[in-house]
Amino acid sequence: MPNPASTPDWLVPALVVASYLLGSLSPGWWLARRAGVDLRQKGSGVTGASNAGRVLGMKGYVAVLILDTAKAMAAVYAAHWLAPEAPWGLLVVPAVVAGHIWPVWLGFKGGRGAAPLLGAFLAVNFWIVLYAFIPGAVAWAILRKGFATKAAAFASSLPIACWLVPAAPGRAALVLAWLLVLLAHRQYFGKTLTR
Repeated sequence: MPNPASTPDWLVPALVVASYLLGSLSPGWWLARRAGVDLRQKGSGVTGASNAGRVLGMKGYVAVLILDTAKAMAAVYAAHWLAPEAPWGLLVVPAVVAGHIWPVWLGFKGGRGAAPLLGAFLAVNFWIVLYAFIPGAVAWAILRKGFATKAAAFASSLPIACWLVPAAPGRAALVLAWLLVLLAHRQYFGKTLTR
């Protein structure tokens, strides 16, 4: 593992840029193109797992979910390994999420960021996701307004869970990534809540 004291000043900015570019890689778009479909022209028009599932079926959903989650986990693990004590190292989290939502390779039209956000939180601290799952599961059982509303309950619990986990690193960066995902979902949640 690199010596934190010898970590060069340019490393964290480089990791942030690399994480954005990694996030911009779109497995959903690639898999759909192999099937002769442009996800941006089908279903909800986004390239994430949910739309891939609508267009490609359950296998497409699972494949894209795993790959989109994995790319965010890879960004976090790279930051942990290359810059373990850098105070801004977890800026890779909002960077990889932003890349997924606004991918440079696809004209800044990508997914909504839920899978990369989940992957990043899992890589930072599994307990954050577990603590957030509890109120999300309760909402799943009670609410009757659709998947987005139930998912919103889980997502809303993530920032709270960050503070419940002792010494959760990079809380501000994690919350920033969470806000980006809410921004990407704003119209969808609004339509669901007003049904």
